[in-house]
Amino acid sequence: MTGAPSITGTGLSAETAETARRIERWLLQSGVQIEEGAQRGAVAGWLDREGRPEFVYLEITGYYLTTMAWLASGAASSPDRAADALEHGRQALGWITRNLSEQGVPPTRLYLSAGRSDWRNAGVFTFDLAMAARGVACFGDVARHGAWEKLAAGLCTIIESMCSGAAVLRSHDAVAGAPLPDRWSTQPGPHHLKSAAALLRMPVGVLGAPLRRVCHRTCEHWEAMLQEAWPCRELHPLLYGMEGLLIGALHTEDEALEVVERLYARLMGLQTVDGTLAETTGGGIVRSDVLAQALRIGLLLRSRGYLQGDYWAGRLDGLMRALLGFVRPDGGVLFSGGQDIANAWCAMFAHQALLLHSRSADQAPLAAVASELLV
Repeated sequence: MTGAPSITGTGLSAETAETARRIERWLLQSGVQIEEGAQRGAVAGWLDREGRPEFVYLEITGYYLTTMAWLASGAASSPDRAADALEHGRQALGWITRNLSEQGVPPTRLYLSAGRSDWRNAGVFTFDLAMAARGVACFGDVARHGAWEKLAAGLCTIIESMCSGAAVLRSHDAVAGAPLPDRWSTQPGPHHLKSAAALLRMPVGVLGAPLRRVCHRTCEHWEAMLQEAWPCRELHPLLYGMEGLLIGALHTEDEALEVVERLYARLMGLQTVDGTLAETTGGGIVRSDVLAQALRIGLLLRSRGYLQGDYWAGRLDGLMRALLGFVRPDGGVLFSGGQDIANAWCAMFAHQALLLHSRSADQAPLAAVASELLV
């Protein structure tokens, strides 16, 4: 660890900042958040080629709340956009509140047209609930929303009941006993570091003592696993694990960040000469969410004095340039090449990553906000 926190300019900062503004506009004006009807305030997983939402998603609505808090806390391009973010966040908060009070947890993917089936709806996932709780807490704190603690506590209570008697966070509860396919998202894994770290930041009274103990054990277990052999091949959940370590290390000593730096350097050994990362340790497609996650982690480490020097500046520039190629002119962000749908979570991750990269002059204060509000 050397030198003062900083991120070097790249000559593309103006383009990167403008791209971030386009993504911001898409997040606020594209219709990715449902504007009317029974699902008003919910956020779609993506918009199809005609710009229509296919389904709404509790996890992504939680991300959206954190993103609206991020915009309202200094990341918005104007005061008007910050005010818009507060209104969009209130609508998302309203949708979660209505669902929990009227019907409990909504289906994992709530399709907006009849006759659609999805294997994910055979389970209720702790990760989704934790990201919703995190979004509620982040936005409620920024917006000074008086009822957020009760809503977050309700989500935490559901997670606690799902994990009763467990050593670490369980992946999901099956609905009506239906089996789920064997995927990283249906198994306990390093992604639960992000869930556990986020939940542990809840105030006393929101997070019950039994769940707090499970979350502490979850963090200890998966941090140890990450420092040994990778517990899965997919980079997306591995990066979630590193994000969890960052969230947990916000107010701790440098030793915790040194662990993240070592893990990150190991993962970046997979970066190719064109700046990209494949979706797994063994290759595969290039995904914009993976690129944005990797770029965010590297920038936040660099803002704290790690990954210094031209070598790491070049590695992060490579991720940034690769990510720019996934952003459409309208600000929608493609999940991967060869697609023409705009993905909501990819847009939220990309906005945070590109804005962090573009603001070299005020990186320290912006990075502090991003660390607190890591989407």
